[in-house]
Amino acid sequence: MKLHLTNLYGMAGDSTVILAQNAVQKISMTLGFREVGIYFYNIAADTPSEMNKRLDGIMASISFGDILVFQSPTWNGFEFDRLFLAKLKDLRVKIVCFIHDVPPLMFESNYYLMKEYISMYNLSDVLVVPSERMKERLIQEGLTTKKILIQGMWDHPHDLSLYTPAFKKEIFFAGSLERFPDLQNWSQDTPLRVFSNQGVANEQAKNLSIEGWKRDEEMLLELSKGGFGLVWGTYQNQGESQDYYSLNLSHKVSSYLAAGLPIIVPPSLSIASFIVDQGLGFIANNLQEVHEIVDNMTLEKYQAMTERIKTFSYLIKEGYFTKKLLVDAIYQLGIN
Repeated sequence: MKLHLTNLYGMAGDSTVILAQNAVQKISMTLGFREVGIYFYNIAADTPSEMNKRLDGIMASISFGDILVFQSPTWNGFEFDRLFLAKLKDLRVKIVCFIHDVPPLMFESNYYLMKEYISMYNLSDVLVVPSERMKERLIQEGLTTKKILIQGMWDHPHDLSLYTPAFKKEIFFAGSLERFPDLQNWSQDTPLRVFSNQGVANEQAKNLSIEGWKRDEEMLLELSKGGFGLVWGTYQNQGESQDYYSLNLSHKVSSYLAAGLPIIVPPSLSIASFIVDQGLGFIANNLQEVHEIVDNMTLEKYQAMTERIKTFSYLIKEGYFTKKLLVDAIYQLGIN
């Protein structure tokens, strides 16, 4: 019996989808998993016969009775993913479906596919979901898979020698301003530094600097010099569900924590209470509160918080959340 894990290729290098799947694959190799590479492509170009042959090639290394962790979705369309899992079931492969995103919940226009996605998830022997809220929502939608694990946190593996965060009253935001228009109007006294090539500051904004997209290594090094990381929740993107943010997991959280920074999050974030309970950051209901949290911070409080974050950051850097998740998934396959 062999262990396999799917990994996506073919999207832009700065795609969160690619970064997340590649990170899971990198971590899984330390546990003996073999990669099953899947290329992102336009499935409309394939006839059913051609798609079937393509999947046969992708599955060439998978044998009868093996275990496969399927990173879902592949973004090649539901038809591709459903056929892939169906062919795995024919081989009696034990399937761990590791859900990164649920397109019918993420995009309102895709909700009509919810039943199809649920039927696909029900083919899995073990299901990994981002949060407890996502688990509850999928069960409401008809999920019957009994063995369900909660991911809870993304890892952010790296081999960099980072700085020790210094106490700075400035805030970082890594992400598109177009998706978070509130931030385009930032006018608080605390400086906000944005790492993105998408979106511009509005005329009334102040103390807002847009510094462009940075490669992962560059971003972590700059973040680790000190300050606070911001994860915001009021976003606007055509077709996106407004409650999805409370169901999935933010990659930004792990990026900031990997760099050793305290984070500020909205109460709607799926792991907001965990962040506060673990002393990793703060909850803010609006941008004024974001500024006040930073403005009222003292050197002593900041140093105590970053010291707590240091141990947590090590877990994220070394991939321990993903390792534990994969080990737990394999364990669940072996018990009744």
